[in-house]
Amino acid sequence: MYIGIITNEDKDYNFEYTKELINFCIKQNTKPLILKNFKNMIMNEKVLFLEENELFKKANFIVILGGDGTILRWSKKIAKFNKNILGINMGTLGYLTDVEKHEGTLAIKNVLNNNYNVEKRMMISATINNKEYICLNEVNINNGNVSRMVKIGIDINNRFVDAFSADGLIISTPTGSTAYNLSAGGPILKPDIELMAITYVCPHALFSRPYVISSNDEIKAYVTNKDSVAYLSLDGQQSIPINYGDNVYVKKSSFYTNIIKTTELSFYDILRRKMFEIRK
Repeated sequence: MYIGIITNEDKDYNFEYTKELINFCIKQNTKPLILKNFKNMIMNEKVLFLEENELFKKANFIVILGGDGTILRWSKKIAKFNKNILGINMGTLGYLTDVEKHEGTLAIKNVLNNNYNVEKRMMISATINNKEYICLNEVNINNGNVSRMVKIGIDINNRFVDAFSADGLIISTPTGSTAYNLSAGGPILKPDIELMAITYVCPHALFSRPYVISSNDEIKAYVTNKDSVAYLSLDGQQSIPINYGDNVYVKKSSFYTNIIKTTELSFYDILRRKMFEIRK
């Protein structure tokens, strides 16, 4: 059994917790896989150090140490190898992570004993200028933190829907519905369904409301101001300029993110707990 371990080095100082999990995995008669560029930090002869794609291909499942941002960063790469992800939360707020740090070894043991479920999370793709990107949470078109609004139009299945002046536009998956979409007043979607939410950010219109559409629908979004430049952001981790005349095509991706769950906490339990943490 090969267990890939991806660490957010900013969350695990000196890789202390990573080393603890490595030793635990070795005691379980499994082979830990670590990214090659961390070899000098780990220095363990029982560990196999590999390049990214080699690690993803060889691992039976992948443990990610960090928070939701860490999972979002790696999910688009791991999804292409159809591998399951076990998230151990070392951040401040975890919707995608399965357990907290002190429960990490128990969670790994549950996976090794086949005591777990896998949630297949829908992903979406965005294509601009013939280049395709995939993401787990949301596609966001924004004004680049400039105080000036940008007018954004949307078509669904080649039918014009509307255009509003706003600070931005969010096209969200069910997983992403509790992220930026929620902060912008969008609907919460149960993560095991396949829908998309379209939410304008601070629209200059009293009657603007979010849309919930089928995962089979295809969206075209575009800037209608000739003198404006907007930016395409994917899971908050990329920024691509959108000029007048550029179209952003968004649809359901053929890839999924497979999230391991070893606890009995439901989506509503997690949502209630995280919303309480935010209110504190």
